Amino acid sequence: MRRDKEPPPKKRSPAYYWWTLANVVALCLAVLSWLLCLHVFNHPEIPRNYELLKKLKRVEPPEDLPEMEAPPGDSADPRAFYRRYAGLSSDELAQFNAALMRNYLTNLKEPKLIQYAEGNYRVEQVRPLGPDDLFHPGFAVRGRAMIAPDEFSKPAPWPVVIEYLFPTDNPEASGWIAPSDLLSVAKFPNCAMLLHVSRLENEDTPVVCLTVVPIAFGTFKAGKDRQFDLKAPAELNPAAPLPAFPLEQEE
Repeated sequence: MRRDKEPPPKKRSPAYYWWTLANVVALCLAVLSWLLCLHVFNHPEIPRNYELLKKLKRVEPPEDLPEMEAPPGDSADPRAFYRRYAGLSSDELAQFNAALMRNYLTNLKEPKLIQYAEGNYRVEQVRPLGPDDLFHPGFAVRGRAMIAPDEFSKPAPWPVVIEYLFPTDNPEASGWIAPSDLLSVAKFPNCAMLLHVSRLENEDTPVVCLTVVPIAFGTFKAGKDRQFDLKAPAELNPAAPLPAFPLEQEE
């Protein structure tokens, strides 16, 4: 009779193989988790990271600083801002804006990034801020920089636009600043910090748009006889679109 041959038994991996494999997998997961944590904590300007940090209760709203305790920082008028940012590429602006937002969300841990806006701006638009904006309640003012070429000339429009975001719970305050008004901005007492830079390419001259927010809070004088209180935002929304006004409106 012909006897069928039995197949040889399969070789089993030694115990230390599985032990080594399990340790390698665990090490990879630990490194991946560590890198993910670093990414989340180091980049709160990314909206999904910020939402995760909120769930972990690791975010803090802007500090309610009085004007006299505003951190030191550079200041610039529209001409200086234009020289700095009109020639940057889109990638350079994106990196710079991410750094500005990250600094704002972490309560100004990078003081070298603080730049205060100055200058005179002719108001073009005013609108209230809502849940889809960086913060609310409050309102936003958009204005065109007005520059006098020399001491003998009248101020003329400059290719710089400012968006000033005012955090306030006074519902009437947005009506106290109207189109054609002159908005005067100074390092003190306004403490309006640069938060975002946009650029609109025109056929002739690029237009630079500056979004600024106050980082110290007191009263803001609107006109000759009105003023309203500024309050530190209770919550921030880094997913809000910036600039706050569509650039396509600029001509």
